[in-house]
Amino acid sequence: MHALLELLPLVGLGGGYLLGKSVNPEAAMYYLSYGAIIGTLLQFAVYKIRGAAMQKTTKITGWALIIFAAITIILQNDLFIKLKPTVLSWAFAAFFLGYAWRKKQSVLELMMGEQFTLPSAKWLVLNWAWVVFNILVGAANLLVVWQIQQGNWHDDSWVSFKMALLPISLVFVVGQSVYLFKHGAIKDNNHPQKSDQSNQREM
Repeated sequence: MHALLELLPLVGLGGGYLLGKSVNPEAAMYYLSYGAIIGTLLQFAVYKIRGAAMQKTTKITGWALIIFAAITIILQNDLFIKLKPTVLSWAFAAFFLGYAWRKKQSVLELMMGEQFTLPSAKWLVLNWAWVVFNILVGAANLLVVWQIQQGNWHDDSWVSFKMALLPISLVFVVGQSVYLFKHGAIKDNNHPQKSDQSNQREM
């Protein structure tokens, strides 16, 4: 159920774009923006009704999507919704980098330290992975937007890229999980249970 809720903004975005393409192709990106807002608000409402805890990243991403979509509709300029992935990704990268620099601690250690035991150096490796990943995502989105602005690509290219970000992000998160289980230990009643690979190597 949680995974389905995370998909609602993307479903709204894609559904809005398809509707716009069939009704008024010239305004498809504005239909997309309306769909993104509806999908995100529906996501927030379902979380609220079910009384389920919403991750901070979900809240931040959701509100950012609503804000950029609303600006797109108000100013009638779809460049805003297209730039949202770059702005948000680079903001996350800056936050992860800035927090590690100031606190000498990974954001992930702060968020997941109660569930996993991992050496500080390993947490920082994951922190750098998130920084690099978000920088690359932001740069890739900017490249797609630039190609569209130059007339080389169509809006369909940006929508396809946006849809592709979900499986790409899932692969990245799976890689993070593999890294955690390989180098760390799960905390269980103050008795960490290390993975088989962790037990076979010196931490």
